[in-house]
Amino acid sequence: MLAVVFGSAAEAPARPAQILRFCTSRQTCFQFIMASGSSGFTASGGSSLKSTKLLEVLSALEDGSSYQRKEIFIAPPDSAVGDFTDEDSGDEDGWPGAQLPGHVLHASVLPEDDGSWDEEDPQLLLPLKRQRAAGPQRVWTKRDIRPDFSSWPASDPHMEHLRSQELSPVGLFELFFDEGTINFIVNETNRYAWQKNVHLGLTAQELKCVLGILILSGYISYPRRRMFWETSPDSHHHLVADAIRRDRFELIFSYLHFADNSELDHSDRFTKVRPLLVRMNRSFQQHAPLDEFYSFGESSCEYFGQSGSQRPSGRSGRLGCRVWCGTTSSGYLVWFEPSQGTLFTRPGGGLDLGTSMVLRFTDALQERGRLPYHIFIDEVFTSVKLMSILRRRGVKATGTVREYRTECCPLKDPKELKKMKRGSFDYKVDECEEVIVCRWRDSSVVTICSNAAGIEPVRLSSRPAGAAGARGQVRLPCLLQLYQEKAGGVGRMDQNMARYRVRVRGTKWYSSFMGYVLDAALNNAWQLHRICCGDAQVDLLAFRRYVACVYLESNADTSSQGRRGRRLETESRFDMIGHWIVHQDKRTRCALCHSQTNTRCEKCQKGVHAKCFREYHVR
Repeated sequence: MLAVVFGSAAEAPARPAQILRFCTSRQTCFQFIMASGSSGFTASGGSSLKSTKLLEVLSALEDGSSYQRKEIFIAPPDSAVGDFTDEDSGDEDGWPGAQLPGHVLHASVLPEDDGSWDEEDPQLLLPLKRQRAAGPQRVWTKRDIRPDFSSWPASDPHMEHLRSQELSPVGLFELFFDEGTINFIVNETNRYAWQKNVHLGLTAQELKCVLGILILSGYISYPRRRMFWETSPDSHHHLVADAIRRDRFELIFSYLHFADNSELDHSDRFTKVRPLLVRMNRSFQQHAPLDEFYSFGESSCEYFGQSGSQRPSGRSGRLGCRVWCGTTSSGYLVWFEPSQGTLFTRPGGGLDLGTSMVLRFTDALQERGRLPYHIFIDEVFTSVKLMSILRRRGVKATGTVREYRTECCPLKDPKELKKMKRGSFDYKVDECEEVIVCRWRDSSVVTICSNAAGIEPVRLSSRPAGAAGARGQVRLPCLLQLYQEKAGGVGRMDQNMARYRVRVRGTKWYSSFMGYVLDAALNNAWQLHRICCGDAQVDLLAFRRYVACVYLESNADTSSQGRRGRRLETESRFDMIGHWIVHQDKRTRCALCHSQTNTRCEKCQKGVHAKCFREYHVR
């Protein structure tokens, strides 16, 4: 079963959600939750719901028919522990929707009547009646909050250690894809190929070359990845062609594997990538900046590539797997967990799924010490109950909240507040838990909740005031100002990863997670570079180019290309970062003076004398 969710909870209409089930001939089901304005759905071709095919639904989304959805979330299949790979149909540049398996594209759409789920988001919320009935009634008072958290320590010894090491971009990236992780992927890939009666013989150096091509595909994208190796002058890429042969790359990429198939956990749908996810989470947390402010939200691991035919476009948005993420305020990914697609189940302990994920993130943070972290959460997850739980754990939290999650806090009605001038607000505090709920009027009415930040000091903020270019001063409570300044870390991470997202993808349903963790590791390494390098900072594109060039150049073999072996050297030769002189067993010619030498530059992989070393690396 693959579960697909259209849209986000914030966009759900007032009508109940309509649940559609797509049943296939091989007993695989796709479940869609679609916010529908009517009891039936008509695809672009005019067919009725009972005769609609999945391909017609995707076509309707491509046309933007009656839907304004940002994301479509796919959960992994029930058969994720078997040999099922969910191979794509069609070519890389096929017609719209061609990248889904054919048996799925032509699946029939059948309605499934449910009607008992919450209107806003059935995956994240408990039914409203159950929510109101749970727990004792709160006592609300009109006063400011009096938090009792400890102060934040200013020092971060780990960042000081990284600064002292003066690591290059490759060194920072290899904090996450370290030697242990590289060797782990090499061993599991060779094991998987051997199980398929293929002697692959993958080495760590070859895997780094494959990673270099994946990184390069994010900023140099071809309609077909084989164009990198074509001899045509409009597409040939010598850096890729010199590093690895096309068929060798295709063979390695097709057998990339991240788990031992004989030791799979059948209760975990992500068991085939779980060892890689665990390693990445551990290294992300180990090297994370010790920041006071964090954001929690949901990200998307894209299922399709860049081409317009490979994903819904226009108003229908992206197609991918939902990933729960916790980041620093600047966008460093500290913790992540892909959604298991538990669309029609509830977590235990009386907590909804969103609350459970937030608490798992705080557990990961507190492994580094029980410090007063401050987490900013959006309205999909925030509730007064969550604020109380976090306060008892010693964690600060602030987030926008929906009205029915305020536990009957007696604030002014939003309609009444809209009649008042901009900047007006009302607030109450729970006497027992020291949780404040504030409702503030701007261009719209915002309700926000916190267990750490209060109303004072109230400041004036410049806001748009109707006429073009005109701005006015409105009153802004402290907790709203803090939320506006420090929230949004997940969005910043998503933006960074989306700019140069890995475009090469495989036929297995989980292959996109390799690209996701690679993008996340590069984003995190760049964030550390910004912290550690001061005035020597480079932007994200230059950072990714540096890593890709080093990995590809280190594997280049131009010995059989005669005069063509004297390639144009990349900018990495002159970047003054990470160049070290090392001994080599075989004597080669110096790249500068051309006499014999037994030393070389470790990064450039060029023979060079110690006396020529500086001159060779300076323009």
